[in-house]
Amino acid sequence: MQGKTRCPYCNKNVVVEVPDGATGIQKTKCPNCGLTIKVDVTEKEESIETPIHPLVRQKPSPKPLIAGALLIIVFLLGVAMGTFMLISENEALRGTGMYEGMVIDSEKEPLQDVTIYLVDDGMKKVAETDEKGYFIISNLSAGKHRIILKKEGYVTKNVTIGVFPFKSFIKERFTLQKGNGTENKKALSAWFFDILPIFASAIIILSIPPLIGSIFCFMRKYEIVAIIGAIFGIFSMGFFIGTVLSIIALILILLSREEFRA
Repeated sequence: MQGKTRCPYCNKNVVVEVPDGATGIQKTKCPNCGLTIKVDVTEKEESIETPIHPLVRQKPSPKPLIAGALLIIVFLLGVAMGTFMLISENEALRGTGMYEGMVIDSEKEPLQDVTIYLVDDGMKKVAETDEKGYFIISNLSAGKHRIILKKEGYVTKNVTIGVFPFKSFIKERFTLQKGNGTENKKALSAWFFDILPIFASAIIILSIPPLIGSIFCFMRKYEIVAIIGAIFGIFSMGFFIGTVLSIIALILILLSREEFRA
């Protein structure tokens, strides 16, 4: 019986002869240098592969289906939030409310006796600031209005404001600089009415990729599309639970990537 080994004396790979049927440590001669060497003769068992019948398939896991269901929930949450914000905008334009503000100078000191004019239809005096610089305008219809802040010796400020049909939880602050002329400004409350429909529409649009990802999860095809859909769900601006569900869906997709087909 022959076998290959490396001679420790001449450091050559050689073919040596050992008795047939021998096992364990055996002595033999190196055919290259002629010295006696020891070799370990072991019998290796051949691995036997169990054949799988072509009709027998591995049972798919439910992970992609669960991920798809979670992404559909994320989509529905995003659409619900965006729709709610659009409806809220319509509700915010109904009824009447009051507007509160404060006027200060360039040194952050409150300005007293600043005259406030409402200029939606003509020019009408509606308020004056008190000793602390505060003013209140009552019985304004909800929505955007334009007011003028005017005081002798200061630059007149023409401001677009937003009024809500409930008591405001903030008092917007305006600064008048000494001098002449007029300065235009849009208050934060007015910006709210401008960006609310855009923000709501963006939430609805960003909810579409999770829906697409869920479809590919159910089809078990193109895992990259499903992964992108889950990532959009994570960074979407919907409810916080939508982010959590998207993270879970992404983990399930990554754990079952081998089940997706190209």
